[in-house]
Amino acid sequence: MYGYYFALTGDSLRAMYVGGIYRTIYVFVTVHHLMAAQAAAPNVRDNLIKMVGKNEQVPPGGKDNPFLQEFLDIHSRPKVVLETREHSMFNLKMDESFEFKPPIRKAPFSSTGEPWPMPAKYVSNKDKLLQLNTASFKLKILNKNCDILEDAIKRYTNLISSHVPEEHYEFIYNFDEKTRAFREHEMQDKYQHVTEMGDLEIHVENEECRYPHVQMDESYKLVVKEGVCKLSADRVWGALRGLETFSQLLFRKFNTSQVYAKETEIEDKPRFPHRGILIDTSRHYIHKHVIRDVLDGMAYTKLNVLHWHMVDDNSFPYQSEVYPKLSEKGAYHPTLIYSLKDIRELVEYARLRGIRVVPEFDSPGHSFSWFGYPEIKSTCYTRNGKAVRGPIGPINPAKNETYEFMSNLFNEIFDVFPDEFVHLGGDELHDSCWATNPTITAYLEEFGNIPQVEARTSNVQNYINKAIGFYFSRLIKTLKDTAEQKQQRKNFIMWEDVLRNTEKVPSESILQVWMGQPSNVRVLNSKGYKALYSSCWYLDNIEQYPMWSKYYECDPSPYSSDAEEKGRLLGGEACLWAEFITTDTLMTMMWPRSLAPAERLWSPRNVRDIGSAARRIEEQRCRMINRGLATGHISGPDYCIRPNGEYLRKTSEHTAENKVPGVLDRVLNVGQALDLGAEYSLNDSPSEKGGRVPLVVFTNYYNYLPFVNIVLSLTGIYLLLMASKCFRQRRNNL
Repeated sequence: MYGYYFALTGDSLRAMYVGGIYRTIYVFVTVHHLMAAQAAAPNVRDNLIKMVGKNEQVPPGGKDNPFLQEFLDIHSRPKVVLETREHSMFNLKMDESFEFKPPIRKAPFSSTGEPWPMPAKYVSNKDKLLQLNTASFKLKILNKNCDILEDAIKRYTNLISSHVPEEHYEFIYNFDEKTRAFREHEMQDKYQHVTEMGDLEIHVENEECRYPHVQMDESYKLVVKEGVCKLSADRVWGALRGLETFSQLLFRKFNTSQVYAKETEIEDKPRFPHRGILIDTSRHYIHKHVIRDVLDGMAYTKLNVLHWHMVDDNSFPYQSEVYPKLSEKGAYHPTLIYSLKDIRELVEYARLRGIRVVPEFDSPGHSFSWFGYPEIKSTCYTRNGKAVRGPIGPINPAKNETYEFMSNLFNEIFDVFPDEFVHLGGDELHDSCWATNPTITAYLEEFGNIPQVEARTSNVQNYINKAIGFYFSRLIKTLKDTAEQKQQRKNFIMWEDVLRNTEKVPSESILQVWMGQPSNVRVLNSKGYKALYSSCWYLDNIEQYPMWSKYYECDPSPYSSDAEEKGRLLGGEACLWAEFITTDTLMTMMWPRSLAPAERLWSPRNVRDIGSAARRIEEQRCRMINRGLATGHISGPDYCIRPNGEYLRKTSEHTAENKVPGVLDRVLNVGQALDLGAEYSLNDSPSEKGGRVPLVVFTNYYNYLPFVNIVLSLTGIYLLLMASKCFRQRRNNL
């Protein structure tokens, strides 16, 4: 330490001298301890060997286990027992005379060729395998066809040829040679009797290839057996789900490129018609290629509704053509917007995967970013009657211009989003701004029969609730009229808050439960409304451990039978609000945790085995990674094999157009040249790319520290000797 001080103050000679002294002492003490440990080691080892000799049981693998011998060479020779513990933990437990218990956490061991979500009827024979020849295998359309099915054939042909995951090997058995040999033999047994798989024949009964809708038929039948490989569905939507299930049955033999599937028969349909994910693109802007990844993940898990919470207080990234100042003034940045062209492309991308896109434009609250048009915003007043500067309040319910504005804006929204439903928000207006504005209170008293005096009571929230009821009653009527003029059928989804404020919500509307228990669903149903449930699936509620099991155990239905809930509870949504989520972290926060509600919303209510789910969710996680999606972990250490060792999605038509100017698309490794025009995988070497000049980076400097330390220590010793010689000479001269 003193040496470093002198070096910093510029006294380099003194720094070397003092540092050398301390280094010399350090070297002497270290050598002393090493010599002592070396001398004591034989005695310790002999005692341990004697101790083990008294035990009747022999350590696993005995003398023929080189892995164990290497372990014992380091940790002596205690008795070893593999002990399973709770929460996916296990211990290497030694006998009491030698306490060495390192806890080793691991994720659930993966299943092989099992589907997610679990089909309604599923019969599989693990003892009968069929081998798929990737060079000749084909997906054949036998009956009705359309662009959705043709696009799906291309996608799944690519997935089957290049992205089939490898079966897992539980590597912990490597510790015990006998168990390892048994496991390897067990893995090989199933490949003894294999037949070849035929081409998959796809039969769709009725042609329906427009936009997906809430009543679409997603049922299908799939048979994969010797002599027959067939997928049949009444509609193309069922064929999409069946193709996904078929792709999930496939797996590669361990450490090979050979593709297999177990003989399987499936008859499947979803439990709920509305199975969604909410993304929030206002708190943080989410780039288009990430939204496409979200849609891919939804297709891989049979989720079918993207609830796009597009705008909020923080930003207004929707680029309206009728009201351009909304994004010009309300977006974070001129480039962080979604043009109508962008939206149409994403909606089409979703359509080809059988996914509906339901936009949310929340009002009257959560609307600070709408200030590009201050004429529709409320002015708030202080207690002494002074106007607060700026249009900071919610949407103004007391102006005809407000409803004309909404009619024009949603006229455009109805065109770009073809789904029957639009989400109007309506949550969390706790602001008393309306009650402070004399123009608003006067208007609501005259046209809404809401006395102004209630705005000056202690229970001002009751006044606000009545005002919200007036606003939504008029807004919904306005938007219904707008849709009818366009000869479109439009209905609305709203947060459950709205019903507390008004009884004039149309009966065909859907109310979304986000605060209460499933019993809230029953309350809404009793008032004649269909419901969605989201309360237990807020993905942004981050806890110390992964919450997938907690999400999995949540059932959205308050009913005890399918007959009771049918037509009342339409399904639910997993919600990922983006206050603390960015375009870079969204996917790993969404997946694999969204897999839990995906199965709960698709599979029958009696699919509850969390042990089986743990194994299958691990396989689905690796499957999604194998297909190029950023996916987080399950609940501990594990591994997933990527195709050809790649760890990034390859450049494709939906990522190339999202490059940000001035930002490198790749992370360059040491020795990799700056070659933005080339496409390559991690297997490529610089020499294979034709003369790229490597970047020379001096890294891992800590590898040189031992050498530097020796040099400095020798220098210190030399200085000590020189100082001692000078001291003796001076004493002799005296």
